[in-house]
Amino acid sequence: MGLRIGIREGIRTITRNSSLFLLSLLVTSISLFLLSLFVLVTVNLYHAVKLLDEKIEIIAFLDDHANVQGLMKNISKIKGVNDVIFISSEQALKDLQNELKETEEVLNVFEKNPLPASLRIKLEHTFRNRKGLSEISNKVMLLQGVKETIYGGELVDQLKKITNMISAFDAGLLIIIIFSVIFVIFQTIKLTIFARSTEIEIMRLVGASNSFIAIPFTFEGIIQGALGGIIAFLLTAVTVRITTSIVSVVYFPRLYFLAGSIIFGAIFGIIGSSAAIRRFLR
Repeated sequence: MGLRIGIREGIRTITRNSSLFLLSLLVTSISLFLLSLFVLVTVNLYHAVKLLDEKIEIIAFLDDHANVQGLMKNISKIKGVNDVIFISSEQALKDLQNELKETEEVLNVFEKNPLPASLRIKLEHTFRNRKGLSEISNKVMLLQGVKETIYGGELVDQLKKITNMISAFDAGLLIIIIFSVIFVIFQTIKLTIFARSTEIEIMRLVGASNSFIAIPFTFEGIIQGALGGIIAFLLTAVTVRITTSIVSVVYFPRLYFLAGSIIFGAIFGIIGSSAAIRRFLR
């Protein structure tokens, strides 16, 4: 019963102070939109790093008379190897020609195909690091028929540095944005509380509990946060649509973003409103 009355009072507060609520909703929406953009950029950065990580592999160049099937079978048994793909010398030449279309005449200086056959060795995720690459590469080199192995050790190190930088930067910026959103909601609810301070004092004098008084403001904070989250999601979706006309691919899981925007908006609303009402009622 008390909850129902509290929610009804919350709706009445919103409608009675609609100008303040709409202004606060606008600021909250912008704050959550910035948070959503930040998350979107972060997700796409991690997605790009993941795609690069999946390209980390070992290339084993083979002798002319290597037993390809035997090598593929033996390499597949090595711990950490996910897949082995054979690339013939002819296929390697075609791939190179496709990559060097503008300078294809450079390859014409060779009387015969200079590229050896090779094996592309795909690794499991836990082995896509310098140590794992080195261990598997050394084992492959021991096999008869393997002339040389190469792997992107520098790429692995760069990916690790990029990931660490993103994580460190994200953590700091995320905290700042979250506190900004909560602060906006906190200030909004505080203004509403001050506007109704006389009414609240009367309620306390007639015996209303702090929890009963807090319900309308908490409800207002939830509504403000959730609506702000929805608006932020719509703004993000529009931004993604505009961006995709410039950048071919933007990773944007809509359902997760919508749910996250509403849920986190409501949570921030609860935190901000609770902090404001607790400060007033203490």
